Order: sequence, then C-alpha cells, then structure tokens
Amino acid sequence: MKCTPRQRIYLAIASFVILYDVVVASIAKPSFALTMNGDAVPCILLFLAILTIRENLPTSARVLSAFWRVFGLGLVVMLFSQAFWFYFDWRRLTTAPSPLPGDALFLVAHVFFLSALAMRPHSASSGPDLRIRGLDFTLLSLWWLFLYVFFAVPWLAFVSDLDRYNLDYTIIVTLESLLIIAAFAIFALRKPAAWRRFYLFLTAAFFLFAVGNLLMNTWLIKSYYPGGLYDVPFLLALYLFTLSGCFGSVLQPQQDTLVNRELLVNVWIARFAMLVLLSLPLTALWSLQSQRVPPVIEIFRLRLVFASMCVLGGLIYWKLSLLTRELVRLVTLTRGSIEHLKTVQQQVSHSEKFVALGRLAAGAAHEISNPLTAILGYSELLADVPSLSPQDRSHAQEIREQVHRAQAAVASLRGNMTANSLPPSLRVDKNTLS
Repeated sequence: MKCTPRQRIYLAIASFVILYDVVVASIAKPSFALTMNGDAVPCILLFLAILTIRENLPTSARVLSAFWRVFGLGLVVMLFSQAFWFYFDWRRLTTAPSPLPGDALFLVAHVFFLSALAMRPHSASSGPDLRIRGLDFTLLSLWWLFLYVFFAVPWLAFVSDLDRYNLDYTIIVTLESLLIIAAFAIFALRKPAAWRRFYLFLTAAFFLFAVGNLLMNTWLIKSYYPGGLYDVPFLLALYLFTLSGCFGSVLQPQQDTLVNRELLVNVWIARFAMLVLLSLPLTALWSLQSQRVPPVIEIFRLRLVFASMCVLGGLIYWKLSLLTRELVRLVTLTRGSIEHLKTVQQQVSHSEKFVALGRLAAGAAHEISNPLTAILGYSELLADVPSLSPQDRSHAQEIREQVHRAQAAVASLRGNMTANSLPPSLRVDKNTLS
C-alpha cells in the first residue's frame, strides 16, 4: 500500500476519529450530546473516505477510474443517509422520524457498491461498453429498491408496524451485504497480491457493515442507543473504506487468464437481468399466498409489481436494443475483416508468384550472362589476332556488338523485375540476381 501525502493525512484523521469515538462511547452515558456525536462521526469518516478515493481518479485507467467513481458515489449516498439521521436527531428532539428516507439511501448505497464490483476493475478487458454496464446498474438498483418497497415499506406506510419493518429491512440489507462479501471474497482468492489485499480489506469492511446493521436493527439488541459501542463495527467499516482507498496507486488492471471471460460475464449479467424480470410475478404470487398480510398491503404490492414489470421490461428492451446494435457493429466489423483478409491473401498469392518469377528471371539472367561473357571474351581475342582478314575482323566486331545488345537486354529485364514487377516489400536487389 502506497499512500499519497493527502491520503496519509486523511487516514491519520480517520484513525484519530475512531479512537476518539471509542473512548467517548466507553465512558459517556446516553444523552443528546452522545447522539449528536454518534451521528456526526460516521459523516466525518465517510467524508474522509470520499476524499481518499478522490485522490485515485487522476491516476487510474478508464475502467478503474469508473470503478472508483461508482464506489465513491456509493459513499456519497451513504453520507446523505447519515446526514438525514443527523438532521432529524438535531431538529426533532422528541419526535421519532420515519426511517424510510435514510434506510432507502443506505440500501441504494449498497447497490452502487455492487455495481462497482460488477465492473471487475482488476481486468484490463473489462467494461468495453460502459453504457450497457450503466443500464445493468439501473436494473440492479431498481430491483433492490423494489424488494425494499415490496417487503419493508408497507409495514410503515399502511399499518405502522415498526418491528416488522425493521425485520424485513434488516433481512434485505443483510442479504445484500452477504452477496457483496461473497463476491469480494471470491475475487480476493483469485487475484494477485495487491488486488488480494484490496479485496480482503473490502470484504472485512462489508462484514463489519453486516454486523453493525444487525446490532443496530435486530430485535436481539434492545439496549442500543446512538453513539454507543454498538456503532463501533459500522465505524470500523467506514475506516476500512478510507484504508482501502490508499491502494489506488498500486492497483493496475491485468489481462484475464481465461479467454473470453468478459463475454462470459456479460452473458451471466444478461441472465441475471432476465431472472430479475421473472422474479416479479413470482414475488406477487408468493404475496397472494400469504395469509398474514392485510388486504391493503396486498393491493399495494400487486400494483407495485405491475408498475415494476413495465419499468424493468422497458429497461431490458432498451438493453436488448443496445446489444443488437453492438452485435450488428461486430458483424459488420467481422465482415470487413474477412474482406480485408481475402485481399491480403490475394496479395500474398501474387507476391509469391512474383517472388517465383523473380527467382526464375534471376536464374535465367545468370545462365544467359555467363555464355555472353564468354562469347564477348572470345570475340575480343579473335579481333586481336594479327592474321585475321578485315572481313573476319568485321565479323568479330559485329559479334561484340550483338553480345553488348544481349547484355543490355538482360540488364533491362533484371531492372524491370526488381523495380517494377515486385511489391516494395518483396523486391530483390539487382546485385543478388547477378
């Protein structure tokens, strides 16, 4: 882990805040001041984690930068969730606030973390089309929100059963946290050292998230109060987020060892999208079979299912449209590649023929040049004989002229073959043909 100077400062402040909160939670008694302190500390730690992650954006590659942005947005949404509770505890000292806005934001923050994980930032081949990944993120977000509104919200909106609401909300958030923990743990077991440590830190953070959520929301702990020791696991998880952000300078995407892994991931994401849509009517059927649900909640859930099916169905249709366009683009690209390959094959075939022709010309020129040189030499010797008659000397001179013409023709043939006939990459130097 290699922190930047600013990240060291943020980490030091976060460490001090954690120690301060543990000391205060250990010695202070439940009070308004302790509640304000318990609401303020998570906001401070989340703000420090966001600043730490922000330092990684300028030095990260495309997919890794998108991962940090989505993960940071999850922390921002969680910061708004904690600020919601701070506001209500500060302005409404005696009125119990509705937990719906804060809990919904907390749930959406986990969806951001899942979406960042689905980008697979450790893979250099991940995320070729971030539009489709963004659409997958929208589907995932709406599905988790559907589960929250379907199971938990009606118990506060219609019958004011806070215990049943807390139970359903805790189950949904716990399942979401367990899914994230399992995914990070699998990545931690399969990746190199730097990525392994990074994923292990995040695994521990979300495990503490799940523990802290159970301590704060389950009916098993009746002595919970804001700012107490039961908040420590949640605060440690936020501290681990700041610590994990310091890995940004040593994390680099790497090539996958499995061929076409990105294609397999996209196939599984598409299957999950189909399962999301199929789960809606199945959830409605389950609700109709339940005998302990008031009629007003049943009607609300049925309307919610029909509305969700329309929205999610439209998003899936949009995704299929994007995938169809991508498929057409890939088919067009493949067709162009095949045509180009055929052209290259024809050029290679012609080049091989030119090479063979060049070798033939070189051999023929060599075989012709040797006898011509001999004839030229003998004609010159013959012309130098003193007893040769003028007519024979004239014939010898004619022989030399004809030999020079033949040599010029051979030289011209060699020049044409090397300079004009062959492709530039396959032309043979004149000196190699002689």
